[in-house]
Amino acid sequence: MPTRRTLLITAGLTLSPAAIAQPAGSLVGQWQGEVDGIGRATLIITAVRPTGQVEGRMEFALQSFVSTFGDKADNGLKTSHGAASGTTLRIDSALGGIYMLTLQGDQLAGTYTRGTTFSGKANFKKS
Repeated sequence: MPTRRTLLITAGLTLSPAAIAQPAGSLVGQWQGEVDGIGRATLIITAVRPTGQVEGRMEFALQSFVSTFGDKADNGLKTSHGAASGTTLRIDSALGGIYMLTLQGDQLAGTYTRGTTFSGKANFKKS
């Protein structure tokens, strides 16, 4: 008869790394969308590190602004910071503000908030 410890260890071994990483992995790709107050935007996610940090870039039609993902948000370097946790993606923008997006099938939907003065919708669809 297996002991409680054996059952816990066996249960842990049945989960593959791919099964655990699936939500973050499904974020990889190109996402087209709209951000209230900003307009058309493209989110390109090339990888999600095991830590959840996102690699890729954001492109905005407004003023043709491009921001790459880095270790931290920095306006001078035009870097944003993206972190995935489960089905949630948080992006600290190079230009200020925070995107809080949730993966729902082939869509990332949520809000873009900038300080206490602006909060709008942000919606992206995987293309």
